[in-house]
Amino acid sequence: MSQYKLIIFDFDGTLAITHKAIVFCFTKTFETFNITPPAADTIIGTIGINLPNTFKILHPAIEESAIPEWVETYRSYYRTEGEKQVELFTGTKQVLQLARKSELSLGVFSNKHVSFVNSLLQKLKINSFFDLILGENGEMIMKPEAAVFHSIIKPLFPDLDNSQILMVGDTAIDLLFAKNAGIDVCWAAYGYGDRAQCLALEPTFAIDDISELAVFVQY
Repeated sequence: MSQYKLIIFDFDGTLAITHKAIVFCFTKTFETFNITPPAADTIIGTIGINLPNTFKILHPAIEESAIPEWVETYRSYYRTEGEKQVELFTGTKQVLQLARKSELSLGVFSNKHVSFVNSLLQKLKINSFFDLILGENGEMIMKPEAAVFHSIIKPLFPDLDNSQILMVGDTAIDLLFAKNAGIDVCWAAYGYGDRAQCLALEPTFAIDDISELAVFVQY
C-alpha cells in the first residue's frame, strides 16, 4: 500500500508537454515588440518561473512598467495558439486513473496562471481526476515558497501527516517548494529541469517516465 494519500503535481513538464507552446508564445511576444527572441533552449530553461520574472530573465532591459503588457501579450498568444500545441506525456492518464482506483487524493499546483491550468486540464480531459487545482492568480505567493502549502493545501487535508503527501515536479522550483513545505518530492527527470541543479537538491525519488509513478499510487 502506498504511504502517500495526496499527490500534488506540477503541470508543465510533469503532466504535459508544453515547451513547444511556451517557446512559440515567447517568440511571438518578443517579435510583437520588435525585440529579437531568445533561443529556444534559453526559453525552455526558464519553464516553471512565473511570467514577470521570466521576462526579466529573458529581456533584462525590460522596463518594470512594460511587464504587464508583455505578460498579457504572451497570454493572448497562449489562448489563441499555444493551447493547441499542448499534449499529455504518454502514460499520464493511466497513472491518474490508477491513483483514483487506489483512492488517493490528487492536486495540481502550477506557477502558470490558474485560468490556463484549468483550461488545459479540461481540454486534455484530465480535470476530473483532481481534488485541488492551484495556479497563479495575482494574489498567492507561488512556488518555491511554501505559503500555499500551509494556507491552502494543509487546511484542506487536515488529517494527513506531511509524510503522506508527495510533490511531483520537474524543476528546481518544484523541489525547493517540497523541501520548504517539509514533504517528499519525486523529480520528473523527463521534464524541463536542469539535471545537475535538480540532483543537487537531493529529491526523495526520481523517475524517467511518468508511468514509473505507478509504484507510488497503487495498493
